Amino acid sequence: MQAMNGFQLTADSYRKAAERGKISKDYADKEYKVLDFLATCDDADVCNMFDSPAFNKIANSYLYLRIAVMELTDKGTIDEEQAQAVRNRFSLLFDEKQAHEVM
Repeated sequence: MQAMNGFQLTADSYRKAAERGKISKDYADKEYKVLDFLATCDDADVCNMFDSPAFNKIANSYLYLRIAVMELTDKGTIDEEQAQAVRNRFSLLFDEKQAHEVM
């Protein structure tokens, strides 16, 4: 028997929350449908998905900010300390924001 991974655990949490009435069943269905699929994927599968055209628009949205910070630093508009602060905050936002929020 294979141990549960984080995707499976999160999917089960959505199911339980919907059963308890804490979130809507429709919302939970959307969330755990994807999580159930991701639970079957290995690292190579996830990388293939991220590299696919389906994710290009999202990845580019993140990339453009990094390019802008580099250009502002190169032009002297902001200094390296400010650029690093922006990059640090950006990295946190990458983890905190979902793709649909970025788009």
